[in-house]
Order: sequence, then structure tokens, then C-alpha cells
Amino acid sequence: MSSGGTLIIPARVTTRDLATRIGRSLEEVQSVLKARGEPQAPEDLLGAELAIDVAATLGASVTVESRDLALERLYEYETKGEIASDIGGRAGAIVEGVISDLDDLDQLIESVSEHWTVSRMPVIDRNVLRIGVYELGDDSIPAAVVISEAVRLARTYSTEKSSSFVNGILATLAKTLRDG
Repeated sequence: MSSGGTLIIPARVTTRDLATRIGRSLEEVQSVLKARGEPQAPEDLLGAELAIDVAATLGASVTVESRDLALERLYEYETKGEIASDIGGRAGAIVEGVISDLDDLDQLIESVSEHWTVSRMPVIDRNVLRIGVYELGDDSIPAAVVISEAVRLARTYSTEKSSSFVNGILATLAKTLRDG
């Protein structure tokens, strides 16, 4: 995806995937990483800032997907009790919305989660679910997109089982929140 010439990438991307996304060879990306003293194996994961810098060095403009950035910030909030003040835009709106509606979101998640309280869920999974439920409250975003993006986040940052769990919870809630 792109936004006005800027490519959108996840917050964590492999060296190979970055090369593909910016339309450059793997060797070019590896060369930039090597010059910076960074690991450059094809499957090495690059953080958002490094990926953005490498892409810029190679003449590409990239930005991090809003949901990925929001998940990262919610993780920081939950594990460190703080949020970086540099977040704005759509990601900032998601973070602010989730934090302000936290109790309601958690109640909705628990209402359909069999044998799992939100506090027992892994931190990534519960924040992916919170983002998803928050976005289900916005009728301008199709439910299928909300669920698909939440599953992508769970698959990218958690486990395959987590992605199935997230899919089940959000699909159930989508029926209630969107159809009911």
C-alpha cells in the first residue's frame, strides 16, 4: 500500500521484505545495513526506524502502518506505564481511543472469550483485540478489514494460535456490534 508516494510498512519487517516493498535488490538493502554495522541476513527483522532510514538511503519513502505503531505504543503503555509523546495521526487516535475506552473494550472482549479473562491473555493478544474492538466501533471501517488487520497483527507479532483466537473473538463481536 502507499499513501501519496510513501509506502506503508509494518513496524517490523525482514531485510528481504523491505527490499521487495521498496523495489530494490536484497543486496542493495544488505549493503546499506552492512555499512551501518547492522545484521543483514535476509530473514533478520528490522525495526521501524532502521527500516525507514535504510529505505530513505535507497531513495524510498516509507512510513509505519498505523495499527502496528498503535500496537507498539499500547505495548509500551502496558509494560512501562508510559506512552511516547511523538505519536499522532491515526495511530495516536487509536491509542487514545483504546486507553480512554479500556474498561468497556475489555468487558466486550471478556463477554465472548470463553475461559479467558483479558488479564490472562498475552499482552500482544489483548492489545490487538482492544484495537480491533475499538475499530469495530467505527462503522466507516468495514468489519472484514478490522478483523483481517487484527489477524495480521497477531500473526506478525504473536503466534499462529493467537491469530485464530483473535479472529474468533472479533468475528463474534462484529456480529454483535455491527449487526445487532
